[in-house]
This record gives sequence, C-alpha cells and structure tokens, in this order.
Amino acid sequence: MAVQTAQYTVTTTASQIIPDGISAEEVHLHCAGTVYIGNSAVTSSNGLRMDNGDKITFNVHGQGIWACTSTGTNTIYSMWIDK
Repeated sequence: MAVQTAQYTVTTTASQIIPDGISAEEVHLHCAGTVYIGNSAVTSSNGLRMDNGDKITFNVHGQGIWACTSTGTNTIYSMWIDK
C-alpha cells in the first residue's frame, strides 16, 4: 500500500482531481479557498461547495472526482491509500 497525495490548482473550468479507476476506496480532500466538487459536468451551480479549510472524505469505489471554482483560482489537496 502506498499513500498518494496531490495538490491541484482549480479554475472555473472543471478539472479532474481524482482519477477514474483508482484502487483506493476512500479519498480525503482539504480545501484552500472555495471549490465545487462533483462529476465531469460540475459547476458552481450544481457542485458540492467546499469552503476554505473544509475537509471531506468520499467513498469513491473507482469513480473520479472533478472540481471547479466560481471565479479565479483556488487549491484543493487530496490523499488516498492505494490498495
């Protein structure tokens, strides 16, 4: 098992922050700024809002996660353990 971490700069265009098909079941996200998360069609209108300092854990089961902002750029950090 290996711990995987990443830092993403997110803009108003949806970008994939967790790849499809990862072997981890849980992904931990920590937000710096305001970011909206969801599927590849995520927007600031339909995404789950994460504010500065928010932390969340998802059970992903191999599904990807995408993120965007409403304006400007923000950062989101991720961590998961590969099986």
